[in-house]
Amino acid sequence: MEWLPQRNAFCNSHNVPRPQLPLRNIAHWNAVLQGSVSSDDALHHERAYVAPGYFYMPVCDEPDDRALVELSSLASTADWLLVPSLRRSDRRRRDDIIAVPFMKAAFFRSSRNVDLALRTAVGASQYKSIVRLTRKAEAACTIEIHRLSNVAEDNRILRDFAGLQAMNVAKYGHAKNLYTSDVLRMLARSSEGEKYFVKLDYDKSSNTPLAGSLSYADDHRGVFTKLVRGLDHDRIPRGLNLYIADYYQMYRFADRLGFADICLGRGAIDAKARVGAIHIVDLDNWLIPVNTRRAQAMQEFAKSRHGD
Repeated sequence: MEWLPQRNAFCNSHNVPRPQLPLRNIAHWNAVLQGSVSSDDALHHERAYVAPGYFYMPVCDEPDDRALVELSSLASTADWLLVPSLRRSDRRRRDDIIAVPFMKAAFFRSSRNVDLALRTAVGASQYKSIVRLTRKAEAACTIEIHRLSNVAEDNRILRDFAGLQAMNVAKYGHAKNLYTSDVLRMLARSSEGEKYFVKLDYDKSSNTPLAGSLSYADDHRGVFTKLVRGLDHDRIPRGLNLYIADYYQMYRFADRLGFADICLGRGAIDAKARVGAIHIVDLDNWLIPVNTRRAQAMQEFAKSRHGD
């Protein structure tokens, strides 16, 4: 897949005309550098052309040989071709590929029976707790789930979700907000808009938006992916756990759509395991030299990342 809408979103959020920019200016590469001893190294100022997926997809498919040739041509003026967020593999199609360790991603696999699979994954006690917390959340909140393409002109929904997502960005100190209202509207109007689902939880008494999440239903790959979430922690009533409730609610929603493979995205692996996402995959970013003379430095950086 070309992921053209995601390419446009990447360019918009990074304020570039095409997906080519210094490595350290890429939000997810910058996150890797936090706390790294080489964060100021000239290596990370070299320019990379970012391949489809554009970090908007938590786990991307490995490109075939033909695609790599085409991508290398597109990256002809860059120092590197960066192929993001691939499942780690011992197999290398080309000797010049440098696999830089990235993050982990977590999957919940329902086998089309959400409750049985969840109980098996977390145990009876934790399963009962998840169901109880979800019922409590549903009693306190009005829940809306919209296909993003249907709300392209709905300022309330886009504004409310973007605001909640911005709180998440601020809480965790992310370099960029990749889902501003402008990006959401762009995705909603795109050919991919019908694959995105935005979920919002409103306080029943005040109609205040408390939590939101954005998901992507990929029929081609058979994976339902939770992309990002945001919570207004200051307004969520004490005793409500909308974080856990959201996962269980979206498991059931994905099941109704026919998905048994649910990706909960990258990071926070321990928390995701507690809600049944016990299938963990390691991810690498591929760096392929184009015009760089610093391939050895990248090899050394990749080795240093294996110790993280």
